[in-house]
Amino acid sequence: MSEHDRIVRLLPLAATGDITPEEIRRVREHLASCAECRRVSEDYAFLGSTLRGQPTPQPGAELLARVRAMAAPRLARKQARSRDAMVLAPLVAAGWIVALATWPWVRAAGTMVLTGWHLPSGSLAHALAVYSFLGFLLASVAAIAVGRRASAMGRTQ
Repeated sequence: MSEHDRIVRLLPLAATGDITPEEIRRVREHLASCAECRRVSEDYAFLGSTLRGQPTPQPGAELLARVRAMAAPRLARKQARSRDAMVLAPLVAAGWIVALATWPWVRAAGTMVLTGWHLPSGSLAHALAVYSFLGFLLASVAAIAVGRRASAMGRTQ
């Protein structure tokens, strides 16, 4: 491809300013020596200024109503997800706080129960591990249930 052909391809972009400074320099140098490309470039510049002077078409009321009707369900789902997150985040935080706050009580009660049952002290660690595992399992089941409910309601995408 010749330099002239490359410049011809750049002329529409040069008229809108959508080329690099190096390409602008090459186009200007070429236009100084090529009358045909200079005329085409002037036509593009005139066309661009004429189009920019035209009023911007506005959509009709019917089109706006249809677009709003199509967007409403998506916006409602997005707001519902945001609301759900705002509700679930404090609940998760509260669950952690309760779990951490009750840990000493569970440990003390576990010690009393295990001592009363005359079980070896290593069993206390096992009992506390089971308590922690069950709490994690319960939280996981709750999270899965919330996710399935949201999916059933069509609120996930």
